[in-house]
Amino acid sequence: MVVIRLSRVGKKKQAFYRVVVADSRRPVTAKFIEILGWYNPHTKELNVKKEKIETWFSHGAKPSNSVAILFEKNKIALPSWVKIEKKSKKPKKEVEMAEPAKETPAPVEPPEEPQSPEQASDEVALDDKKQNNIDNTKVSADDK
Repeated sequence: MVVIRLSRVGKKKQAFYRVVVADSRRPVTAKFIEILGWYNPHTKELNVKKEKIETWFSHGAKPSNSVAILFEKNKIALPSWVKIEKKSKKPKKEVEMAEPAKETPAPVEPPEEPQSPEQASDEVALDDKKQNNIDNTKVSADDK
C-alpha cells in the first residue's frame, strides 16, 4: 500500500518535513517513491505539488492522519474516502476534578465525648508506651 506521509529532515531543534509518497511497510526514514513538497512547522508553511497529489490519490495512495489534517487546513481537496481521526484532549483540570468525585465519601464517625485533662494525659502516656514497645520489638527482631 502506498502512503503520503511526512519525513523529518533538518537539524536538531529545527524540524523540517518533506511530504513524500512511500511504501507503508518501509520505515519513515527509509527510501521514498517521490517528494511531493515540504512543511515547515515553525512558520506553519506548506508547499506541495497539487497535481501530483491528485495523481497519487487516483492511484490509491492514502494520506497519513497528520498529512490529511495539514491538507484540510490548507484547503487541499481530499478524496471522500479519506477519514481524519480527530483526537480530543480533556483539559487537565477536568480530569483531576473528575477523579475525587468518583471516590465514595468516608463514613462519618459520631463526635467523641469531651474528656477531662487527666484522662487525656493518661491516654497519651499509654500511646507512648505502646510506641516504645513496638520500637523495642523491631530492634529485637533485627538483632537476630
